[in-house]
Amino acid sequence: MPDLAEPAAAVEQFDCPTCEVPAGSNCRTRGGKVAPKYHTPRFMLVPQLRAELEVRTPADRGPGRVWERGPAIDAAAPGATTKPTRVGYARCSTAQQELGCR
Repeated sequence: MPDLAEPAAAVEQFDCPTCEVPAGSNCRTRGGKVAPKYHTPRFMLVPQLRAELEVRTPADRGPGRVWERGPAIDAAAPGATTKPTRVGYARCSTAQQELGCR
């Protein structure tokens, strides 16, 4: 079984944009309990974890228990070495419409 503490430590360097927990704390559910896995927008901030489908919360973080604020740590800034991903969308309803810009 892989060691879950290393990815968890990397994820917890950032505030969670979904549940808004501060850096140093694990994600929580709407009911206020510790989430069984970290929210995707949070672990996407860690470049080496972007290819992961999920990052589970280690058992020592208390999944399923009432959430408690962790110790405060300095939040890490996202790495400037990564390139942004461009996402686009085009739609054409009829044969007469053109996709070109006007």
